[in-house]
Amino acid sequence: MSITKRISLTTGAILAAFLLLAPIARADEIVVRDLNTGAEKKLRCWGITAETWTEVKYRERQRSADKSIPTLTVVRVIRGDKSANAQNLRSAMGELARGNHAEAARALKEISGGGWKVDFDTGERTGFKSFDEGDPSGRNKRPSWVSEYAHFHYAKAKLLEGIATKDRAAFEEALLAVDDVKVPGGDGKQTTGGFLGRFKGGNSRFYPEALWVKAKALVGLARYDDAQKTFTQLQNDAGRVKLAPRWTYEGVIGQGVIAEAQDNLTMAVDGYRAAMPTMEVLIEQETRDYMRRRCGRWWSQAHMNVARVKLADAEKAKSPAKFSSLRNWIKKGSPEAVRKYAGGKGWPKPSVDALVAGARDPGVQAVGLNGIGLAFLNEPKPRYEEAMLSFKSVSVKYFQVPEQHARALYYLAQAARKAGDAANGNKDVKAMYAGMADEAVKMLRKQHPDSEWANR
Repeated sequence: MSITKRISLTTGAILAAFLLLAPIARADEIVVRDLNTGAEKKLRCWGITAETWTEVKYRERQRSADKSIPTLTVVRVIRGDKSANAQNLRSAMGELARGNHAEAARALKEISGGGWKVDFDTGERTGFKSFDEGDPSGRNKRPSWVSEYAHFHYAKAKLLEGIATKDRAAFEEALLAVDDVKVPGGDGKQTTGGFLGRFKGGNSRFYPEALWVKAKALVGLARYDDAQKTFTQLQNDAGRVKLAPRWTYEGVIGQGVIAEAQDNLTMAVDGYRAAMPTMEVLIEQETRDYMRRRCGRWWSQAHMNVARVKLADAEKAKSPAKFSSLRNWIKKGSPEAVRKYAGGKGWPKPSVDALVAGARDPGVQAVGLNGIGLAFLNEPKPRYEEAMLSFKSVSVKYFQVPEQHARALYYLAQAARKAGDAANGNKDVKAMYAGMADEAVKMLRKQHPDSEWANR
């Protein structure tokens, strides 16, 4: 044998041995958060084997035993799957994140394979296929991650489509996808294989949000008693399983969501306000700083929802007294007022700081400034400059809160026009205010062309 051949064989043997000893390439990643500091880190693994509402299981290597981490610490999961279905799923979820609900729903339905067969030309629906059809059977068997993700996000996409378009059919589709019920018009035996039945008992990381989807779909269908039962189940499960504070919050505010849907704004205020003492209890019980801050955020979200409903009520009634009440409520939610309130409860500094951090949330601040601006605008003697200053603050600082940003631009234009009308014949001042109004309208139509405010 030649020297060249011997060298080649030796090199090949060394390479083969190296490949046998080398670890399997890592495919999946889990981003986890420290619940005290809030710091994130990336956990790389060979593969994720299960995602439930309490734990995410993974393997470091192909043949190693499962390890687990609490779902509460999981920020996001990054799958290394490069299959066509996985790529299509990522694309569809991207459309959903961009607010293209109908387009996302069509793609997710095709991936999940469940639901009605729909003729998109005629809209005719035939042959319902259960979402769990073809699932693997046997102990510890579960559907593929692509099937699980596509199923949940299809239900969520249909819900969001229904909320955006007020389309009853979209709410119905969301409910059939998320709840395991008998197929309408079927043989009485076939069920939809809905997500909550398919992953019964919290056997999916998306289970709490699926309960929320069900509750909101029931609200959209005006099935208020069933919606309240589902909101209550979510609240109870969140306490029993120790889920993220958001799910306690979403369960508690169900009464407010239902009352608002019924246009009972007084009861809606009471319903949203009920979440505030609940979140305070969680803050008092919590010992981890990051989790305290999350509870504080949802306290402020509840305060903001009360302000939002009071704002809608004041706008509807065009009542200076209601705008005055709104302004007083907003002031109670300011960081300074919240710090004084929390300090008066005798809380330790970390708990006080957590509540104050929630009061600085962009969504809370945007609603508050718009409410104050409208209060100035609707006083018996309107204060146009102060109103414009509030609306302008939202337009500059809080563009990441689209609905409130659009509202601010609309009312900024309104306030500028009214200030121009009150300029007592001063042409230069009138021209200045007219320019401000035109600029606000231009920005509104460019940045929020599909919003109700751009089309008023």
